[in-house]
Amino acid sequence: MSPATTQCLDSNESQRLNAAISRLFPSIVHIQQSQTLLGHVHSLQLLALSNGHSLLLKGPPSSGTPLLRHEKRFLETEARFLALMAQSANPCIPQLYYYSPPRRPNGSAYLIRQCMKGTTLAEMDSQLSSHQRADIDRHLGFLASTVAQNVAPAFGTLPQVAAGAGRRSWREAFGVLLEEVLQDAEDMFIHLPYADIRDEMGRLGAVLDEVTLPRLVVVALGRPSHVLLNDRLRQVSGMVDFGSALWGDVLMAEVFEGKPLAVLEGAGLPLDRTDGESIRLMMYDCYRSICRITQQYYRDNDEAKEFDARRHLMTTIRNMNTTEWHRR
Repeated sequence: MSPATTQCLDSNESQRLNAAISRLFPSIVHIQQSQTLLGHVHSLQLLALSNGHSLLLKGPPSSGTPLLRHEKRFLETEARFLALMAQSANPCIPQLYYYSPPRRPNGSAYLIRQCMKGTTLAEMDSQLSSHQRADIDRHLGFLASTVAQNVAPAFGTLPQVAAGAGRRSWREAFGVLLEEVLQDAEDMFIHLPYADIRDEMGRLGAVLDEVTLPRLVVVALGRPSHVLLNDRLRQVSGMVDFGSALWGDVLMAEVFEGKPLAVLEGAGLPLDRTDGESIRLMMYDCYRSICRITQQYYRDNDEAKEFDARRHLMTTIRNMNTTEWHRR
């Protein structure tokens, strides 16, 4: 559970939030208490209502929080994702109750969603048996497959595609995502093998053309801090943080990193990967490593995590360098 502080809302904020609550409940229902959940990039408030319900308010990060380019889209993306998934009525995906977009160029957006209960996989992982962990992985694979049943006419971010500005090919859309994070790293003068990364991604880029149907994928799906477990049953009870969702390749989800046989079983995918799938997974590993390294310079400043990400990046680049791809 995230640490929290209980606070009283100031009159302006109380008026704004109660106006939003009035759209969801009868006018007699109001906010009794607000708890700020700490340790998150975006502002999170747990709202206790007078009718006994609890909701979660997610707003923008504080004004001094540095963000990577793709993180600036997270709030709108999460709202669009939850709206798309509403018809699935999956109990592990929270219900979106309300989204307020920015009312002016520098205005703030926020969303109100169902409050999901549970303890994160990151907190409970060491307490799980191998059988319990395999069951969780199967469930995560199933969730990735469920999400991927949604398709779109173009590739790219959810806001892009909704605005009719999506890309015709996954190769082009992924290239845009890669360049964004490389530019984030260059802006901070982070030492990375930029030329090698661009050369290898360009050389192997044709393999991305295997992906011809834009499917909904949450890039961070499976991240231990985003998976909630039932404390007693030790099963998946919910997922949070969907800002990384996009229209692309289902294999880009973090849960497919490595060789998770249980995940593949849960997703209903073949256990043996094709050469093309293996190369695409390497390319996504490379992208994630760059994101993890860059994030350390923007906010986290965890040298151990940066070292691990750099080591993984260099291993991935070496593997890409010895890989050939020939379209059949």
